This record gives sequence, C-alpha cells and structure tokens, in this order.
Amino acid sequence: MSQSLTVGFVGFGEAASCFAEAFARSSDVAVRAFCDGGRNHPPYTEAFRARVEATGTDLVDTLDEVVSGSDVVISAVQVASAQQVGEAIAERVEPGQLVVDINATVPEVKQHLAAAVEARGGSFVDANLMGAITIYGHQVQLYSSGSGAERFRELAAPYGFNVDVAGPQAGTSALVKMLRSVVTKGIEGLIVEAMTTAEYAGITEEAFHGICDPMDETKFSYFAEMVLKTNVPHAGRRAVEMEAIVGSLQRMGIEPTMTRATTQRLKDSTALGLRERFGDTPPADYREVLRAYREVERPD
Repeated sequence: MSQSLTVGFVGFGEAASCFAEAFARSSDVAVRAFCDGGRNHPPYTEAFRARVEATGTDLVDTLDEVVSGSDVVISAVQVASAQQVGEAIAERVEPGQLVVDINATVPEVKQHLAAAVEARGGSFVDANLMGAITIYGHQVQLYSSGSGAERFRELAAPYGFNVDVAGPQAGTSALVKMLRSVVTKGIEGLIVEAMTTAEYAGITEEAFHGICDPMDETKFSYFAEMVLKTNVPHAGRRAVEMEAIVGSLQRMGIEPTMTRATTQRLKDSTALGLRERFGDTPPADYREVLRAYREVERPD
C-alpha cells in the first residue's frame, strides 16, 4: 500500500516514541525522526537506533531530512531548547506543512513560533499533553489551539489520537496548561510540605487519610467552585488560621514555604475589600467573584 501521510518527529523522548509507534501501526503512514539532544544525536548509538526503529520509525541524520517532505512535523524536545528548535523548524517549513509543538513552553513562545511557521505558509498547532503518557499512551488528551488545530484533529483521529481543540489562536491551550500547572504543581508542593511535617510528627498514615479521604469523596470541580465562591467572605479568617499554622510549623523545625504563600494569597484577597459587597453569603456563581476581583485589581 502506498503511504499517504508522512510524519516527522524532532526529538524522540517518551511522548514522541509513543506517538510515532501509534502512527507507524498504520501501513499508510511513514514515520521518521531526528534527534539532536544531549544524549542522543548523530552519529547515533546502535542502542538508540534500535529503540527508534523498533517503533517503526526511520531515523535520519539532519533536521532538513526530517522536515523536508513531511506532511506533519512534531516538535517534542526539552523545554529549554524548544524555542530554538521551533525557530529552526520554521526556517525549513514549506507551504502547506503542519507543525505541531507539544513542548510545555509558555504562551508567548507558542505565539512566536506560530507567526514564524505561518509566515512560511505552514500551519501551527500549540498542543499540550493534559495527562501522563505512562497512563494514557497516545490517547492522552492533546489540548490544542492554533491555525492548524482543526486540521490536526481531523488528521490524527483515525489513528486513535485524542485532540481537543480550544480555538484558532496559538497560545490559548498553552495558557490553560500553564494555569493547570499552577494548580497541580501547587498541590504537589502543599502535599509534600504537609506530609513531610506529618512524617516528622509520627502521624504519616493518619495525615494521609485525613487529607485524602474527604477529597476522594468530592468532585474537584465542586471543590474549586466552593473555594472561589467562599474566598470573599472567609479569606480573612482563613488567613488568620494559616498565619498561626506558619508559626506552629516553624516551631516544629519545618520551613513553611507553601503555607506562608497560602497565607499571603488569602491576605491579598482580603485586602481587596469585597466582603462588604457580597456580605456573608457566597454568590451563586463563582464567576461573579472573579469578575469582581478583576474590576478591583484592573479597573481600566
């Protein structure tokens, strides 16, 4: 059977390897890859070459080779080099090519690369992994935006990919991913701080269940709405509570980095002076709180 689609990967880590193998399962797709990272770069080791070829992917020696003739070019490199690599890809883009950037870079970088690709006649996709490859494989949600997002969804769907389109502007999905990271990494920091304290205090199991069991019984979206709606009337007393906890942790020999930051965030909410506007009854819609915060913090 003739191959009707050629997909080129720049970088070949966990995500690229998984995606390449998924595409290569179809006989109508040709898959190629180029890698120029710290560990894997031309001349490639036999072990790396064997790992790539085991996925059904042809390994090439230059960026020109992987970009030229590919219908889709997927950038999957380290974040530190993502902009430089993206610019190099853009310089080689041919009209009609689709460039998909799955690197976890900030929105401004995605927008910059989109402009560079589109100036050459290509289409750009700001794609973001919204889960773990180790759990979901190639069916992980790819939250995507940009001029080529709809085309990418249509092209990738027959091969089992889960592309969710946020809109036509590059940077939109990257911003959502960035804010999601604010929450998930923030939760990580809070859990580590709390559980480290629990370990020092000899109550590890009790604390783990005390933290997790109530959360397991509550939808996260419900919890998030509750937090936003009650922030105005209760941020003040919560700040006082957290300030006392900061002192307690310090007396236990714990540096309360996350607890101190939480205290400050609650104080900042209180300082906006919106309790008089809403009273002691939380609003019905969390968006009312966010709109009020925006009006006070950015009145123009």
